[in-house]
Amino acid sequence: MVLARTAFVGLGLAFLLNLLVSRFSSILPSHFGGHVDEQFELVEATFRKNFFDGWERDGASFVVYHKGKKVVDLWGGYADTAALRKWEEDTISVAFSSTKAVAALCVALLVDRGQLKYDDLVTKHWPEFGKHGKENVTVQWLLSHMAGLAYIDEVITEQDALDHKRLARIFEEQVPNWPPGTATGYHALTYGWLVDQLIRRADPQKRGIGQFFRENIAKPNNIDFHIGLPKEQQYRVARLTLPSIMDTISEMMTDIRVVKFVASMVKILSDTPLSRVIKNPSWLKAQTSDIRVVKFVASMVKILSDTPLSRVIKNPSWLKAVGIITFNNPDYHRMEQAAALGIGNARSL
Repeated sequence: MVLARTAFVGLGLAFLLNLLVSRFSSILPSHFGGHVDEQFELVEATFRKNFFDGWERDGASFVVYHKGKKVVDLWGGYADTAALRKWEEDTISVAFSSTKAVAALCVALLVDRGQLKYDDLVTKHWPEFGKHGKENVTVQWLLSHMAGLAYIDEVITEQDALDHKRLARIFEEQVPNWPPGTATGYHALTYGWLVDQLIRRADPQKRGIGQFFRENIAKPNNIDFHIGLPKEQQYRVARLTLPSIMDTISEMMTDIRVVKFVASMVKILSDTPLSRVIKNPSWLKAQTSDIRVVKFVASMVKILSDTPLSRVIKNPSWLKAVGIITFNNPDYHRMEQAAALGIGNARSL
């Protein structure tokens, strides 16, 4: 209990120190642009406050459409703080999983044109896909993360990601992670590759998703969003950065949802069958040096390192956002990866 109190006090002091530093030290001059309609001026004030209070470390853009009219169009901060490059009106950034909505829009357009149906079996358009228990997967299941292909067993290299024919063979030979249609599991990266394969077969012109989106949606509507960024547009991309430990602690200390979650987890973990076994009798303590404890911990590490989530994160190993951010690599920005590597801004989305 004393240790817990000490840790809590330490976290509190760290949070206050970080708050004071962020509030009273100005490393870079403020920079904002854009406009809002008069009735939305509070939105602009809140957007700026997010920077002044230190919650937005770098830069951001924010747009609101109300009843079909653009009423808020704001940007501020820096696209690259290390280079003192300001966030401008035309700055774009990696959209991560927001790209999935754009991919789904491409499928919706094919459905609207009668070239695809949500109830279609994927094998209607991609016969080779129906191996190893995947024959009943529908387009709807694929879009709803129910295809059972959240992770791939075969290692996906950078070269594979650039070769849609090679990717097709990998997905055709993959055994589902669970029986398709029986459960939902987030297809963090595979979603984009699967949708691309589907569009290549349903589109009469057999275009990949990047070209299909660009020619059917982006260019006709003057939308500044890209699935496969042209090399000459790379200079506009904002640089991604990781939060510091202090940033993470500050957010945890000020977000009541995080506090409630941690409290609930402590309560749950303090009243489990395992905790009751350990607590009673309290006088019978295991020695931490006991080899059985070491073996138990080692086995738990092994189990936790081979979960579905860990498999999703590990493959592909070259695409990372934890520890290092390879999402900043311009070579990856040119990939047509429609689950995580779309590039645009708030206005385009």
